[in-house]
Amino acid sequence: MAIKEESCGSRAVVASVTKENPRQHRMKLEVYGEVLQRIQESNYEEANFPDFDDQLWLHFNRLPARYALDVNVERAEDVLAHQRLLKLAEDPATRPVFEVRCVQVSPTHNGHSAEADPSDPAVKEDAQSSYHSSRALAPPTFGSSPNFEALTQAYKDHAQDDDSAVNAQLPYSRPMHEITFSTIDKPKLLSQLTSMLGELGLNIQEAHAFSTADGYSLDVFVVDGWAQEETEGLKDALRKEIRKLKDQPYSKQKSITFFEHDKSTNELVPACVEIPTDGTDEWEIDMKQLKIEKKVACGSYGELYRGTYCSQEVAIKILKPERVNAEMLREFSQEVYIMRKVRHKNVVQFIGACTRSPNLCIVTEFMARGSIYDFLHKQKGIFKLQSLLKVALDVSKGMNYLHQNNIIHRDLKTANLLMDEHEVVKVADFGVARVQTQSGVMTAETGTYRWMAPEVIEHKPYDHRADVFSYAIVLWELLTGELPYSYLTPLQAAVGVVQKGLRPK
Repeated sequence: MAIKEESCGSRAVVASVTKENPRQHRMKLEVYGEVLQRIQESNYEEANFPDFDDQLWLHFNRLPARYALDVNVERAEDVLAHQRLLKLAEDPATRPVFEVRCVQVSPTHNGHSAEADPSDPAVKEDAQSSYHSSRALAPPTFGSSPNFEALTQAYKDHAQDDDSAVNAQLPYSRPMHEITFSTIDKPKLLSQLTSMLGELGLNIQEAHAFSTADGYSLDVFVVDGWAQEETEGLKDALRKEIRKLKDQPYSKQKSITFFEHDKSTNELVPACVEIPTDGTDEWEIDMKQLKIEKKVACGSYGELYRGTYCSQEVAIKILKPERVNAEMLREFSQEVYIMRKVRHKNVVQFIGACTRSPNLCIVTEFMARGSIYDFLHKQKGIFKLQSLLKVALDVSKGMNYLHQNNIIHRDLKTANLLMDEHEVVKVADFGVARVQTQSGVMTAETGTYRWMAPEVIEHKPYDHRADVFSYAIVLWELLTGELPYSYLTPLQAAVGVVQKGLRPK
């Protein structure tokens, strides 16, 4: 039940409209003006609507600034298509809505073609076949983004390091398919979409995920792996996959799915969240003794406050009542169920919880020095070697304790490592943690893409070793002070880790 940034159930790549800086707003206005002019000059039917210019600005303004900065203004018709999809997504009977088209991808660097030897027969043959088969195809909506170029270059560098460059199938210039989805924005929506594309044997080469200010999603994927350039067959395959998910019994669904109709908050949220108990402990707090003071963090689904409980300084994680749904309640219940049983000096201490709506909250000890993520990336702090080793040891001790108790954290990252006033580092946030089954393996993807093990991303069986992978990424981050795969969005990092064998360097 993380409320920090970059959970795969939220959209880390999306910036709030209210947080735009003046430069971003000015650039958004410029893009809007150019797109409007192109649409009017091309005599699209929509341009004749009396309030079209206002509706177009509303479209840009409901989406994050990154949408305007990344969109290919020469493809103004794509903006119209996005408007139509978002409008169709408002109807519960038709969503999710999607569109498919064949596109031509030609990654460039600084305006020049991606580095390749033109004398290479394989490259020449690929270029010739692409030219003859798809020279009339349009480029992707978002062009060849810097992220896509970086991913391509990273894969090429990785292949050369492994002395396997001759086998690297880089997408120099070949037809692919662009698939655009729109629906209600839900937790883990990206996970469900990428999983569905994987079921069809499609490889995601580029991805752009946006959330609107009013709760809808617009997700654009450039994929390869579909044999034909025609789109009807791919559309039919997508419809079948969506139909299969709709027909799946609710009890077998791992989370609220992207196709379900709207449900009111009252339908989803019980008066009290039931937590399994063995009768040996109590965790329900007395709200009269809880004093909420300063807000210290805010996320899409909850807020973190500093306060006191029975005169003890505590951290209070409060769920936003208007954003509570069945998936959040499951994570809330799981976090309380796990945290009430763990006691270790390197695991954040659980104080109690309120399980009665609308005051759902979890109370833990307050960690005065905040997260390791904030220290490294916001305060630009640097650990001396001795301090770095102590942090690494503290984390390893906390994780070893969890694994000894058959608990897999599943979201180990620097944002979930907190430091107290004595510089002791403790593992926190058990919203997506799970007690390992007797078989020793688990499935279902969760966590945060930049730190996530490839088997978890791919929905394959995994065990405690998934946490070991995340721990290795954390060690790299401590040593370098850099964000893993900083040149990629979280989703593109996931594609690189799974499909390209990408690792931090």
